[in-house]
Amino acid sequence: MTKKTLKIEGMMCEKCTSKVETALSALPGVTSVEANHKRGTAVVNFDGDIPDETLAMAVIDAGFKAKVKHGLFK
Repeated sequence: MTKKTLKIEGMMCEKCTSKVETALSALPGVTSVEANHKRGTAVVNFDGDIPDETLAMAVIDAGFKAKVKHGLFK
């Protein structure tokens, strides 16, 4: 199992947190997601290999900005 932490911009409330968790949980291989709007992070656990760009795009498609290790995706 792999664990990655994403920095997410724009989460302001529990509804935002839920939206991010739903978007990331929908990706194949994701086993759990824990987003926190107060910290502006999401911790994603998954099996196999999910590219950083794929994780970021799921967050972007949900209406937020994501940073995964190497840079900001908009």
